[in-house]
Amino acid sequence: MKRFLVTLFFLHVSLVANTLSVNNFKANVFSKTDKKPVEATLSLILEGKDVDVYERKVVDALNVVIGSYFAEDLITSKGKELLKATLIAYAKKTHNLTIDIVYIKDLTIKMNPSVQEIVDALKKEGLFNVAPKQQPQQQLQQLLPSLAPPPSRKLPLPDESGVNF
Repeated sequence: MKRFLVTLFFLHVSLVANTLSVNNFKANVFSKTDKKPVEATLSLILEGKDVDVYERKVVDALNVVIGSYFAEDLITSKGKELLKATLIAYAKKTHNLTIDIVYIKDLTIKMNPSVQEIVDALKKEGLFNVAPKQQPQQQLQQLLPSLAPPPSRKLPLPDESGVNF
Protein backbone atom coordinates (compact mmCIF):
# COMPACT_ATOMS: atom_id res chain seq x y z
CA MET A 1 0.00 0.00 0.00
CA LYS A 2 2.88 2.37 0.81
CA ARG A 3 4.45 1.82 -2.58
CA PHE A 4 1.19 2.60 -4.28
CA LEU A 5 0.85 5.90 -2.40
CA VAL A 6 4.45 6.89 -3.08
CA THR A 7 4.03 6.08 -6.76
CA LEU A 8 0.80 8.03 -6.91
CA PHE A 9 2.46 11.02 -5.24
CA PHE A 10 5.40 11.08 -7.68
CA LEU A 11 3.04 10.63 -10.62
CA HIS A 12 1.00 13.61 -9.43
CA VAL A 13 4.12 15.77 -8.96
CA SER A 14 5.49 14.82 -12.37
CA LEU A 15 2.19 15.73 -14.06
CA VAL A 16 1.97 19.14 -12.38
CA ALA A 17 5.65 20.14 -12.41
CA ASN A 18 7.49 21.33 -15.48
CA THR A 19 11.25 21.34 -15.95
CA LEU A 20 13.45 24.22 -17.05
CA SER A 21 17.15 23.88 -17.71
CA VAL A 22 19.27 27.03 -17.47
CA ASN A 23 22.73 26.41 -18.93
CA ASN A 24 25.85 28.56 -18.70
CA PHE A 25 24.21 31.46 -16.90
CA LYS A 26 26.90 34.10 -16.30
CA ALA A 27 26.73 36.82 -13.69
CA ASN A 28 29.18 39.11 -11.95
CA VAL A 29 29.40 38.83 -8.19
CA PHE A 30 31.74 40.57 -5.80
CA SER A 31 34.55 39.02 -3.82
CA LYS A 32 34.69 39.67 -0.09
CA THR A 33 38.45 39.85 0.04
CA ASP A 34 39.38 42.37 -2.62
CA LYS A 35 36.00 43.90 -3.50
CA LYS A 36 36.48 43.18 -7.20
CA PRO A 37 33.89 41.65 -9.54
CA VAL A 38 34.23 37.95 -10.18
CA GLU A 39 32.54 35.96 -12.93
CA ALA A 40 30.17 33.22 -11.78
CA THR A 41 28.90 30.66 -14.29
CA LEU A 42 26.17 28.25 -13.30
CA SER A 43 23.84 25.69 -14.82
CA LEU A 44 20.58 24.82 -13.08
CA ILE A 45 17.61 22.54 -13.48
CA LEU A 46 14.39 23.91 -12.01
CA GLU A 47 11.15 22.03 -11.45
CA GLY A 48 7.89 23.78 -10.75
CA LYS A 49 4.58 24.95 -12.10
CA ASP A 50 4.93 26.77 -15.45
CA VAL A 51 8.68 27.42 -15.07
CA ASP A 52 9.24 26.56 -18.71
CA VAL A 53 6.51 28.99 -19.83
CA TYR A 54 7.86 31.88 -17.73
CA GLU A 55 11.54 31.31 -18.39
CA ARG A 56 12.27 35.04 -18.58
CA LYS A 57 10.88 35.53 -15.07
CA VAL A 58 13.00 32.68 -13.74
CA VAL A 59 16.14 34.14 -15.33
CA ASP A 60 15.31 37.58 -13.91
CA ALA A 61 14.85 36.13 -10.43
CA LEU A 62 18.10 34.19 -10.76
CA ASN A 63 19.98 37.29 -11.84
CA VAL A 64 18.67 39.36 -8.90
CA VAL A 65 19.28 36.62 -6.34
CA ILE A 66 22.81 35.67 -7.42
CA GLY A 67 23.84 39.32 -7.41
CA SER A 68 23.16 39.46 -3.69
CA TYR A 69 25.82 36.84 -2.87
CA PHE A 70 29.57 37.06 -2.50
CA ALA A 71 31.75 34.68 -4.52
CA GLU A 72 33.16 33.06 -1.38
CA ASP A 73 29.63 32.28 -0.16
CA LEU A 74 28.59 30.63 -3.42
CA ILE A 75 31.32 28.00 -3.31
CA THR A 76 30.33 26.60 0.08
CA SER A 77 27.62 23.96 0.43
CA LYS A 78 25.73 26.13 2.88
CA GLY A 79 25.85 29.02 0.42
CA LYS A 80 24.53 26.83 -2.39
CA GLU A 81 21.61 25.64 -0.28
CA LEU A 82 20.86 29.23 0.72
CA LEU A 83 20.98 30.27 -2.95
CA LYS A 84 18.39 27.61 -3.82
CA ALA A 85 16.06 28.65 -0.98
CA THR A 86 16.41 32.34 -1.77
CA LEU A 87 15.68 31.76 -5.45
CA ILE A 88 12.51 29.80 -4.63
CA ALA A 89 11.30 32.46 -2.17
CA TYR A 90 12.15 35.42 -4.41
CA ALA A 91 10.44 33.90 -7.48
CA LYS A 92 7.31 33.23 -5.41
CA LYS A 93 7.23 36.72 -3.89
CA THR A 94 8.01 38.88 -6.93
CA HIS A 95 6.79 36.86 -9.93
CA ASN A 96 4.25 34.55 -8.27
CA LEU A 97 6.13 31.53 -9.65
CA THR A 98 6.08 28.20 -7.89
CA ILE A 99 9.50 26.54 -8.04
CA ASP A 100 9.47 23.21 -6.25
CA ILE A 101 13.08 22.07 -6.63
CA VAL A 102 16.34 23.65 -7.80
CA TYR A 103 19.22 21.40 -8.85
CA ILE A 104 22.67 22.89 -9.35
CA LYS A 105 24.42 21.11 -12.22
CA ASP A 106 27.48 23.33 -12.33
CA LEU A 107 28.74 26.36 -10.43
CA THR A 108 32.09 27.87 -11.37
CA ILE A 109 33.72 30.98 -9.96
CA LYS A 110 36.37 32.55 -12.18
CA MET A 111 38.67 35.06 -10.57
CA ASN A 112 39.96 37.81 -12.87
CA PRO A 113 43.51 38.49 -11.67
CA SER A 114 45.25 41.75 -12.41
CA VAL A 115 48.43 41.84 -14.48
CA GLN A 116 50.50 42.56 -11.37
CA GLU A 117 49.03 39.50 -9.61
CA ILE A 118 49.99 37.33 -12.60
CA VAL A 119 53.55 38.70 -12.63
CA ASP A 120 53.86 38.16 -8.86
CA ALA A 121 52.64 34.57 -9.22
CA LEU A 122 55.16 33.90 -12.01
CA LYS A 123 57.97 35.34 -9.90
CA LYS A 124 56.89 33.22 -6.94
CA GLU A 125 56.99 30.06 -9.08
CA GLY A 126 60.44 30.99 -10.41
CA LEU A 127 59.24 31.15 -14.01
CA PHE A 128 60.15 34.78 -14.42
CA ASN A 129 63.92 34.57 -13.86
CA VAL A 130 65.73 37.02 -16.11
CA ALA A 131 69.49 36.78 -16.67
CA PRO A 132 71.39 39.96 -15.79
CA LYS A 133 71.99 42.24 -18.73
CA GLN A 134 75.38 41.99 -20.39
CA GLN A 135 77.35 44.91 -21.65
CA PRO A 136 77.01 45.45 -25.41
CA GLN A 137 80.71 44.77 -25.91
CA GLN A 138 80.44 41.39 -24.16
CA GLN A 139 77.47 40.50 -26.34
CA LEU A 140 79.46 41.44 -29.46
CA GLN A 141 82.43 39.29 -28.40
CA GLN A 142 80.14 36.32 -27.89
CA LEU A 143 78.52 36.89 -31.28
CA LEU A 144 81.74 37.36 -33.32
CA PRO A 145 82.96 33.74 -33.29
CA SER A 146 79.67 32.57 -34.72
CA LEU A 147 79.91 35.13 -37.57
CA ALA A 148 83.47 34.24 -38.58
CA PRO A 149 83.86 32.12 -41.74
CA PRO A 150 84.73 28.47 -41.21
CA PRO A 151 88.41 27.59 -41.29
CA SER A 152 89.79 26.56 -44.68
CA ARG A 153 90.23 22.87 -45.34
CA LYS A 154 92.94 21.31 -47.39
CA LEU A 155 91.54 19.39 -50.28
CA PRO A 156 93.04 15.97 -50.93
CA LEU A 157 95.24 15.59 -53.98
CA PRO A 158 93.64 13.76 -56.88
CA ASP A 159 94.40 10.08 -57.04
CA GLU A 160 95.80 8.99 -60.36
CA SER A 161 94.05 5.65 -60.40
CA GLY A 162 90.67 7.02 -59.39
CA VAL A 163 88.29 9.49 -60.84
CA ASN A 164 87.66 12.59 -58.74
CA PHE A 165 84.59 14.68 -59.33
